[in-house]
Amino acid sequence: MMIDEQPGNEADVTIFVCTNCRDESNAEMRPGVALIAALKEATAGKPLAVKPVTCLANCEKSPSAAFNHRSGWSYVFGYLAPENVEDIVTGAMMLAEDERGFLPLRGRPACLRGKGMTARIPPFHHHEDMPS
Repeated sequence: MMIDEQPGNEADVTIFVCTNCRDESNAEMRPGVALIAALKEATAGKPLAVKPVTCLANCEKSPSAAFNHRSGWSYVFGYLAPENVEDIVTGAMMLAEDERGFLPLRGRPACLRGKGMTARIPPFHHHEDMPS
């Protein structure tokens, strides 16, 4: 049972994984589906949920995933693979444990930096850069 399915236990971070991306048009198992299976196993007992999403519009960097903090920032990443599962979980836990709901750059795994990071999206309530 995933943590977000347990009554009264809300995940701090949801990892959305694209299920549409694929390497070849005839690929039997799409890379995102394999990544979801590996992530569900690796996140057991952690304040993380793993959910499929049909498309993250990040096809040039497939397979892709997004981190969504329930009251913080969201991030979109690409060029991920089942070999990155440990690093993906590490990054998601860093986001879950940050009191601001922000994924710090320092200590972030390599696959979640540089070319691998596509977007950082502020939370809805973020007004720091907005005129008063």
